[in-house]
Amino acid sequence: MIISTGTASGKSLAYLTPALASCLDGGTILYLTPTKALAADQLRGLRELRLTQVRAACFDGDTPFEERTWVRKHANYVLTNPDMLHRGILPRHAQWSTFFRRLRMIVVDECHGYRGVFGSHVAQILRRLRRVCARYGSEPTFLLASATASEPGAFAMRLTGLEMDEVTVDASPKGSTTIALWEPPLTELRGEGGAPVRRTATAEAADLLADLVLADVRTLAFVRSRRGAETVALSARAKLADVAFSLPFTPAPRPSGQPISPADPATLPQTATTPSPATEPETSATTDPSTGPNNPTPDNRPEGPVTTSGNRPDNATTATGNQPSNATTGNRPDSPIATSGYLPGGPATTSGNLPDSPARPHDDATAQNPTTTTSGDVPDSPTRPEDGAAARSPLTWALPDAPEPDWADLPNKIAAYRAGYLAEDRRLLEKALRAGTIMGLASTNALELGVDVSGLDAVLIAGWPGTRASLWQQAGRAGRDGQDALAVLIARDDPLDTYLVHHPQALFGQPVEAIVLDPDNPYVLGPHLCAAAAEIPLTEDDLPVFGATTSDVLADLVTQGLLRKRPAGWFWTRRERATDLADIRGGGGSPIQVVESSTGRLLGSVDEPSAHTTVHTGAVYLHQGETFLVELLDLDAGVALVTAANPDYTTFARDITDISILASQRSHPLGPGTLHFGEVEVTRQVVSYLKRRLQSGEMLGDEPLELPPRTLRTRAVWWTLPATAVAPLAEAGIDLGGAAHAAEHAAIGLLPLFATCDRWDIGGVSTELHADTGLLTVFVFDGHEGGAGFAERGYARATDWLTATREAILSCECERGCPSCIQSPKCGNGNEPLHKRGAIRLLNTLLTPPPS
Repeated sequence: MIISTGTASGKSLAYLTPALASCLDGGTILYLTPTKALAADQLRGLRELRLTQVRAACFDGDTPFEERTWVRKHANYVLTNPDMLHRGILPRHAQWSTFFRRLRMIVVDECHGYRGVFGSHVAQILRRLRRVCARYGSEPTFLLASATASEPGAFAMRLTGLEMDEVTVDASPKGSTTIALWEPPLTELRGEGGAPVRRTATAEAADLLADLVLADVRTLAFVRSRRGAETVALSARAKLADVAFSLPFTPAPRPSGQPISPADPATLPQTATTPSPATEPETSATTDPSTGPNNPTPDNRPEGPVTTSGNRPDNATTATGNQPSNATTGNRPDSPIATSGYLPGGPATTSGNLPDSPARPHDDATAQNPTTTTSGDVPDSPTRPEDGAAARSPLTWALPDAPEPDWADLPNKIAAYRAGYLAEDRRLLEKALRAGTIMGLASTNALELGVDVSGLDAVLIAGWPGTRASLWQQAGRAGRDGQDALAVLIARDDPLDTYLVHHPQALFGQPVEAIVLDPDNPYVLGPHLCAAAAEIPLTEDDLPVFGATTSDVLADLVTQGLLRKRPAGWFWTRRERATDLADIRGGGGSPIQVVESSTGRLLGSVDEPSAHTTVHTGAVYLHQGETFLVELLDLDAGVALVTAANPDYTTFARDITDISILASQRSHPLGPGTLHFGEVEVTRQVVSYLKRRLQSGEMLGDEPLELPPRTLRTRAVWWTLPATAVAPLAEAGIDLGGAAHAAEHAAIGLLPLFATCDRWDIGGVSTELHADTGLLTVFVFDGHEGGAGFAERGYARATDWLTATREAILSCECERGCPSCIQSPKCGNGNEPLHKRGAIRLLNTLLTPPPS
């Protein structure tokens, strides 16, 4: 069975009740979660029940070796993750024989996180688990828990290989959540080709996090990278240190979840024009002092929309920039957060619930307090200075007066949280956030999945998290106690984020995505068949468990000498561990060791394909809060030498790509052209890396690299246009190569809206005349060996996907192209040539139905 309902809807109780009953009846339970943080949180909850017959324990990478024997022999409720199940439990199943014989239930929590290549690996691990259970005579029930997902039953069947019932009705009570879409302002900086540059999402997140903590709003900021989480926390702490040094007031303590009422005179500042250093714009030689977080550089783009309702996606209402009667702008001058009814200084909004929760009836109080925001100054707010001086942030308007406190501790109210910290440090941070000792936490998605952090008032999401399901999951971290909450999606300067803040209906008017995975990928299936054979020799009876392509893949493994076929079945005969063949979270290949050159200290490792883009010479590398620069990448020796440093920039690898078609497996007409899906061979070579300043986003230069090309077989979606269709465009003076290149970049940026992937999971190639087609061709391919299902999803949703791509380019008001529409940070050709107007014409041609 799969339970697929909204955040904080009681899914844990639904599986805990039968699981605990099974333990009390002499059975055992295996609990599987994507993250160690969630396992630790679940263990804490189990221990608080004080059921002496339930011997719960975690078995993961943080478990001391001296405790592991006890867990194997005595625990009856084991919490683990796919990595440990793959490498530590299944290969040693004989040591777990008693546990497996009594296994009654397998709980797969937060299963919507198992998507793409990682999800495909987990699907095969679960098939191996079923096979081991059968060896010991048990047939446990699978109970899956997921955030709201499209077609959850079909996804669960693909993940486990078993028929699944689904539960999707969510009748749990929830407080209202205000959702804001926040577009950072433009700066005076210029990027490649003179393109305008926006302030970075991480810089905006740091400002907002500091403002919210000053307003006594307990906040969790989700940042996409480990380095980003560290940067947001450090920047926010620095802003609080400035406040501690200069301001004579402090936020008064309030109980967690208690709204800050704008109607309470005690919460209003005594001096309307007191500037807040927490939001004072930074100045430099390249930045006008009058611009900054509260005074962005004017531009001719439409001002970003702000969502003022958090109702479920299919009925959410949004306030857009062209509705002066009820909208605020999305840029910094008039903060969209000020439209929240429970935040200081702003009028109230009528807010609904998080997605997939029942609509809340509007009571009389709500009816008397409608949305009254405007596109100008916020009503009843302090007058904002017009002379370019830093205005006080809307988020700090209601900071109450209080006796002079000890300000030295204020920066310690904010911390970072991410994978890589010691287990005890992560647990302390979780406890401190729950207790209110820490008021702001900048985290990677390690805290997205299910961790019970009660009392959160607000969530900041720095950049589109990849899927609508993840967006609602992250937003749902706040308001878990039933209080009202705030969630802010801060757009990065890329096509997808920009599209979403200008088209909120793409978020709130759509169901969540289907979860994409491909367990039959031979590059995923093969290593797990080897691991299964090493655990228990494979027989003909096992073949249906692993899927229809198993026989063909087994034959290939025998040919490669990885397995030996005997009358009794297939056997693993090598000395090395079969589980080492499958890197379930990486891209495969031999690992590259990351070593500090001055001490010889081993910092970690990355898979070989990722090494080209993450630890190339000159790359910025982050490890457990420390920043390093890569001195040398030696692929032959399998080592990257790094040295401690503190650069004010980050790096992006750029590659060039060639592609050849191996087979077109499906095709159909699309306008005057043809859409294809099939197998391709991609040759990629990292040729340079781009340096970008962390705070401002300023481009600091492009440095050349010499790395060998890499080849992978994967799957792609591509479209072609005949010469007759593109001839009128050429006659109109359009650079067809630049138009195709621009359309390719934008299409890569928008595909994650329709396939559960990141733009770094996919790649593309475009050419005016491709050798295999003889036509203008644009490819988008999966960046994983054998494919991951993303290109196939693009093929299935091509019309919607390419229509959104065209709209994203068309709605961007830049003149020649910018990172918000057609420029790509990983383009090895330096974003040349690009022809924005030509890309629109090209997509118009492709999407025009042929005459009947």
